[in-house]
Amino acid sequence: MWFQGNFREGIMIRGSLVALAGAAIVAVVAIETAPAQTLLDKAREAVQDAGRQIEDAAREAGRDASDFLADNPDLNRDLIDLGKRMGLPGFEDAQAYVGANLTVTPPTAGPGSGVMVTAVGLPGNARVKLGFGPPQEAYQVIATPVASDRGVVEVAVPVPSWARPGEMMVFTAETEDQRVRLVSEPFAVVEPGPAPGTAIDVTGTLSNEGVECPSLRGDDGKLYTIADPTAGGFKPGDRVRVTGEVAGMSMCMQGITIAHPTISAAEG
Repeated sequence: MWFQGNFREGIMIRGSLVALAGAAIVAVVAIETAPAQTLLDKAREAVQDAGRQIEDAAREAGRDASDFLADNPDLNRDLIDLGKRMGLPGFEDAQAYVGANLTVTPPTAGPGSGVMVTAVGLPGNARVKLGFGPPQEAYQVIATPVASDRGVVEVAVPVPSWARPGEMMVFTAETEDQRVRLVSEPFAVVEPGPAPGTAIDVTGTLSNEGVECPSLRGDDGKLYTIADPTAGGFKPGDRVRVTGEVAGMSMCMQGITIAHPTISAAEG
């Protein structure tokens, strides 16, 4: 995953952090030669200056300060490390924000199958181009959603029909101004499952493999998910027979999703 952010603002803010650290060191070394209040005022001014620069940079990027720090994890880490070194209250167990990233669920699917693409750490309310293509090469735009005011995109999209099973591809998310571009981990294109609407009659064992929906490991070795979680009242480990049809787009996003299921106890 690659992220391009507000590097100029980050450098300026790091300068303020250096000034803050310097003020703290001066306070320790020169405590006997200068009034303590003067040294404290200098340290306080450095803290306030760094805070103002973070807020100004975040405002320019259309973000609030916490989201801006999430977009710039190195800067966030600098702040936390400085707070720990200076022994400031509240920094002992502080963890850096997770930076901007792009995830795809499930990590493998066939052409035409649905996947859920989630991007976080984008500028708020920004138009985003979602792309798909080979790693390190030009990508094809497959959707143009708008990020939420907190910079999140979550959208279900189909794997392009031109993708070939056996290929390793990536999904991308890029703002229209090209200031931010995120790239997913490699995505494996696999053989597609049966077409939506195809009748399904499968026997197997209910499992815990489903992330969003109940799942069934069929006796044929394939993973199935069940679009209606209330159907049947069975639990993982039960042997069942499920009939229905292959779903089109579904929130299950795993295996072959069975729509309009009828579940009964398996015979034998």
